[in-house]
Amino acid sequence: MEQPFDLAASAVTPTPRGRAVLCVWAALPGAVAAPFLFWQGFWLGCVFCACWAALVFVVWVRACSFVATLGSRTLTLYLGVAFPVERVIPRHSITSALIFRTPLLRLAGACVLLIFTPGMWAMLPGIPLEAADAISAALLAGEDDS
Repeated sequence: MEQPFDLAASAVTPTPRGRAVLCVWAALPGAVAAPFLFWQGFWLGCVFCACWAALVFVVWVRACSFVATLGSRTLTLYLGVAFPVERVIPRHSITSALIFRTPLLRLAGACVLLIFTPGMWAMLPGIPLEAADAISAALLAGEDDS
């Protein structure tokens, strides 16, 4: 039996399958462009594929470092390995949330949660659907535990 998502322990990270979907998304443009570069020259195509593989690896590392925590007053996003970044979004400034799922994300059991505020938007990629539902419901309920 599946347990409900607990907002008290709400550190959310992308699932391994969600990270795999993000890497597939990052790899697709390179896979489409590679034949054209191999047509120009074998070594040019090899260098391009090596560079694109490095880019996909960077996407995977960045997805591994992503953590979102929901506090009583803020939504805090942590990401980055060499240059860690912390983004703090006040809960009262969040205007809407959108859960985005593609067929590939559905197979992976993950989704993308988009958070909108005046002047910016944040994306929480590859997180479990039940976590996204609970976080978006809590953010949009206007609950302030002060």
